[in-house]
Amino acid sequence: MAMLRLEQLSQHPILRPLDVSLDAGKVVGIIGPNGAGKSTLMRTIAGLLTPTGGQVFVNETPVQKLSSRQRAHHIAYLPQQLPDDIPYTVQEFVEMGRYSHQRVTFRASERGTPAVRRAIAQMGLEELVDTPLQHVSGGERQRAGIARCLAQESPVQLLDEPIASLDVYYQLDIMTQLRKMAQAGHLILIAIHHLEFALRFCDDLLVIRNGDFYDTGPVADVFTSKMVRDVFHIDATLFVDPFLNHSRLSFSPLDSET
Repeated sequence: MAMLRLEQLSQHPILRPLDVSLDAGKVVGIIGPNGAGKSTLMRTIAGLLTPTGGQVFVNETPVQKLSSRQRAHHIAYLPQQLPDDIPYTVQEFVEMGRYSHQRVTFRASERGTPAVRRAIAQMGLEELVDTPLQHVSGGERQRAGIARCLAQESPVQLLDEPIASLDVYYQLDIMTQLRKMAQAGHLILIAIHHLEFALRFCDDLLVIRNGDFYDTGPVADVFTSKMVRDVFHIDATLFVDPFLNHSRLSFSPLDSET
């Protein structure tokens, strides 16, 4: 049984119908140029937008039939950008990830506290726990958002461009941690512009071009020079790094005469 299933899912006029089943234990990269519909797709899967056609199923339950608390129990969602005026400390904000596990308040229960501490440590935020989110940098705010998703412990994690505002150390660290989460049984969906990271860290890809679903499947099948040319309008060559022993990407603009 697929952990997440999209059945003729569409969001007119932005996204055209898609059928896809996604299994636990994978990092699935959603790639495509700016404006292709990646964020709209993620918000629809998260239940924040009502699809104009089709349905989203999580563990064979329609997402639109779940309450917000029930959705949070199944799906964690990080938007592309968090607001600048969130009136909570880093600690309080991460604790909100335990919302679906609480009966009354956002405050982490005794059961949830280890998950919050672990998420804060994973994101390197220990020294910022009492700092208001309004006073941290954009990268630190993004790491707090990821920590909140980790603390939520939902089986499906939807992360919209989570590494875009981070330096390369945290980009690599977070992608490595997401791989470990997938290996532990989560399904990770990540919208990502960094094509080399998609090539290196993702198991499957879902490629969107102008609202159409260009292709989906294992990285080895989907990530080709033709795909990069068709979708991103650049020439690309894939090769294996002789030192790191993983796939790399060399690219350049298309010849203006082609």
